[in-house]
Amino acid sequence: QEQEQEQEQENGVIMGGSSSKPQQPSFMDHVKSTVEDEIAKRAMMQREVQMSLSIAKARDTLQIFGSAYMLLVTGLTSARLVGKTIPHVAGIPVVIGGLVLGNMADMAYGNKLQRVMKEAEYIMDNERARFVPPKQAFFAYKYTDVEKSLLFDKSTAVGQLWPSSMWARPPK
Repeated sequence: QEQEQEQEQENGVIMGGSSSKPQQPSFMDHVKSTVEDEIAKRAMMQREVQMSLSIAKARDTLQIFGSAYMLLVTGLTSARLVGKTIPHVAGIPVVIGGLVLGNMADMAYGNKLQRVMKEAEYIMDNERARFVPPKQAFFAYKYTDVEKSLLFDKSTAVGQLWPSSMWARPPK
């Protein structure tokens, strides 16, 4: 009989009086749910604003550097068509500029943001040890010893690596 009562309590049914009714969520549960929803809405809005600003900046940068790149390429092409000699070194900014502008265009108008998000999700799911903070961080206790050992046991302090190890602190 005690097991039946425990099961009914777990299922939210209260036995008593003449009838049994499902347990109603408390006012605090409702307030907590409402506050969590509001926080989620605000976080979503902040994320959308940040993402739209990032895309807008990429488009602006693309317009500025795209114009400069087109001016360079047009000038070099015009000089070549007129018959002037162009140094071979002038080809370097043309190639590098094309690669950089392609990357900017991918961010501004392509699906680079989605690819970066997928990679970020993969890192958060499979490489959690990369986020472990130094032990002095006030939230470091939230990480398990296994997560801490995955990254910190294999690494060396920067001061212990060459060439800074020549004048840095002695190893302990």
